[in-house]
Amino acid sequence: MSDSDEPKQNSPGTYSFDAVVRHMRIHHPGCPKKTCLTIAARVSAREWNSLKLGAAVGIELQKYVRHSFTDYDELLRYKMMSREEARAFVAQQVDEVLRAWRKPAVKLRLARPKGDA
Repeated sequence: MSDSDEPKQNSPGTYSFDAVVRHMRIHHPGCPKKTCLTIAARVSAREWNSLKLGAAVGIELQKYVRHSFTDYDELLRYKMMSREEARAFVAQQVDEVLRAWRKPAVKLRLARPKGDA
């Protein structure tokens, strides 16, 4: 096994993929599984120096939601707004998504017909 094939040890300021997934499941239980895995990959792939895990996850979640669920990129692409203006413009949308993800996901249960036991 070459050095590049070995799993790398977490250095101070980095977080393991599993630690991020656990954090997401506890603090953002309503977040879709695919998004949770994407965020875990992003957080675990970089060094966060002096930031705690929650702050690192928060930064990546905000970036993900801003770029995936709002018109942020369009506002910048067509030079309608500066980066700061565009972030302020979509901030409420980002907050609403993140607030929804802090709640457990809704699980639907099918009602059984009255005759079934």
